[in-house]
Amino acid sequence: MDESWWYGIIAGFCFGAATGITFDNYTQNKIPTTGKVQQGYVVPSRLEIKVQDLDRNGQNEVIMKYDGKNYLFTLDEQGKPRVQLYEIKSAEVVPK
Repeated sequence: MDESWWYGIIAGFCFGAATGITFDNYTQNKIPTTGKVQQGYVVPSRLEIKVQDLDRNGQNEVIMKYDGKNYLFTLDEQGKPRVQLYEIKSAEVVPK
């Protein structure tokens, strides 16, 4: 039996150790899936986080989508997370 696949596994672990990537990093950044949470809390499986340049200024905004609605996920003046609804208005055309 060819044992070269072991070399790939060992190389992967070495690469992960050298770059600081661990299996814990992968699991910590995932949204858990569960249908049961305490009343008044967000159900994680209905939550999606994405980034998009909404205002087309070359920098991404963080968008939190929950139950089909998009919210801006920002920080307030004290650095605390804030979630707020938003809308995108189309550009106004003004004849000269």
